[in-house]
Amino acid sequence: MKKFSIITVCRNEEASIRATCESIVSQKYQNFEWVVIDGASTDGTLKILNEYSGAIHHLVSEPDKGIYNAMNKGAEQATGEYLIFMNGGDRFASSDVLDAVAQCPGSDLIVGELEFADDGGVRKFPSQLNSGYLRRNMLPHQATFFRRSIFKRFGYFDESFKIAGDYEFFVRIIKKNKVSYHSILKVLAVFSGGGMSSSSYQRTLRKHENHRVRWKYFFGYRFSLKAWRQKFRDFLMRK
Repeated sequence: MKKFSIITVCRNEEASIRATCESIVSQKYQNFEWVVIDGASTDGTLKILNEYSGAIHHLVSEPDKGIYNAMNKGAEQATGEYLIFMNGGDRFASSDVLDAVAQCPGSDLIVGELEFADDGGVRKFPSQLNSGYLRRNMLPHQATFFRRSIFKRFGYFDESFKIAGDYEFFVRIIKKNKVSYHSILKVLAVFSGGGMSSSSYQRTLRKHENHRVRWKYFFGYRFSLKAWRQKFRDFLMRK
């Protein structure tokens, strides 16, 4: 019987944290722990979280060094066989998500479909992953269950990234370290949208950090026009 660790990273999510909490406590499958890492919220986030204190197994509220530092804190506290990062604002798509994933084969990664809250669109993912797909796309941490031992074997999120640390982590564990992967044909999570990638600055930063990942892990990318265009943009930004 699989035990899950649900990790919620949040900061000043007063407007949306309740939806996240309700989706967690409504899960029919009850063999899970809930770890909450709050980045010293100054709004009403903690007040709402305290309403769910009976369901939260570990709650810390303190300043952090960024989202990946907070996610690493959560992963270090987790004791379940599988981890999922259901951060503030995002939510499980239905009350039977954990039950469905518990029936899946015991792969290192179990990945489901992702719904976008803004337009209701659903993103699906291939049953098999290859380098070509990973070079152009990333998987959603909201709809991915990670076997906890992955972090012990291959390291945690690289905290030098501000916005693409999850992309680097997926490429590192799948392309470099060949973890096993299982795709489930079910919407597992609803992505709130906005957030870190919503501004033009954040989009520019994402392009820069994605370039870092591709340059490191995809040798062929180094010979592409896209790579050298990004190198030129980065050069201009440093001037």
